[in-house]
Amino acid sequence: MSPEERRRRALATGLAPYLDARDVVEAVALWQREYADRPRFSLQGYVSDLCKRFDLAGRRHDLHLNLVQAMSLPERRLAADPLAHPERANAAGHPCTAAFQALMSALWAQLNEAEASQLRLDQLTDLRRAGLPDDHRQGVEYWFNHPRADLIPLDRGTLAALVNRGYVLLCERFGPVRADRLLKAAADQVRRDRPELGGALGTLL
Repeated sequence: MSPEERRRRALATGLAPYLDARDVVEAVALWQREYADRPRFSLQGYVSDLCKRFDLAGRRHDLHLNLVQAMSLPERRLAADPLAHPERANAAGHPCTAAFQALMSALWAQLNEAEASQLRLDQLTDLRRAGLPDDHRQGVEYWFNHPRADLIPLDRGTLAALVNRGYVLLCERFGPVRADRLLKAAADQVRRDRPELGGALGTLL
């Protein structure tokens, strides 16, 4: 077991009493993405980030202590690596999920605050009719309400359907001409800012 894998397993073990399984995956993915490559693991900073993302401020001390203790547990007492399987990795490892996040964020950014809030509300309401499994629906709902967080990985077909449903909502609220312009501008921005997502974006549109 590599030191990095051991660290992920220890984090998952320490986080388990405070987060559900989906959020543990997201939290460990956050470490993998933003903290693993730092010269020294900043546990205090990581805990601060978790408290903001998952509303754990009232349990900060206990969470920090639990993570510290988990780091010294023997291997046999550690939870499984939550990122060991591709389908459970963070969105950064899933180009279609990352492309969907980037597209929606670019779309909302073109609107004024009131319009963006109303569109997200439309999308949240529409999710109830989208026929997604409960865990997927809840994950998308969470992301619509916390767009700075990571969206749980979703398959290309689900994401493409969500893009299409979002376009229909755009047409209903702003008319087809403006909807086409908004979606095209958002896609163009993603291609400029995140060229590595161009192929995945194309499969969603």
